[in-house]
Amino acid sequence: MSDNCGAIAEHARKRLGVFDMESLIYFLPVKRAMANWVKLLYVLVIALLYVPMVFLGANVFFPEFTGTEAHFKGFEECDSLRYPGPPVSEEVRTVEQAEYEQCMNEKRAEQKAWDDERKVYNGWKYTAITGFNLLILLLIVFIAFADAVSMGIFFGTVATAFIATVSYWEYARTKIGFILMLVTFFAVLLIVNKRTKTLIESKSKKK
Repeated sequence: MSDNCGAIAEHARKRLGVFDMESLIYFLPVKRAMANWVKLLYVLVIALLYVPMVFLGANVFFPEFTGTEAHFKGFEECDSLRYPGPPVSEEVRTVEQAEYEQCMNEKRAEQKAWDDERKVYNGWKYTAITGFNLLILLLIVFIAFADAVSMGIFFGTVATAFIATVSYWEYARTKIGFILMLVTFFAVLLIVNKRTKTLIESKSKKK
């Protein structure tokens, strides 16, 4: 009779998914560790997708001075004047040299204007990247997302702000760029402070 009761209890335990205490103690830490790894994976995926998305969008809406247009190419027109062929006489050589120098002077003036235009353009491009990045960062301050989403956006925006500032350092040194980075810095401090308080409160409740 006792054997039948034990068999019935074991069968019910398997059917209902009831674990004994030893299995439960082993299973819970493993499940918790797997959940943490999955959350970390979500954070990395969001951050790794966010960074190239921002820079791709910046190049789409600010296409000038990128790719093959990132460098001034006006001096190539003067190369044909430098070595057009064997000189006929010394006078011809003198004329060719004068034409070459004139061409170079004109291209230097064009390059200066081109550099000034690129500086202003890339300055606005950096402002757009930093402004958009700050807007996304403020979303996780005022909107309650899931932890993995919030952390993924947080790490993505921090990485984007750092990469953009280093990449556009020559063009980022403006008052608007500084103000945007300053606000970004304080937004990061606010998020870190908020997350730290939440962790401390959750630990104190568990105790």
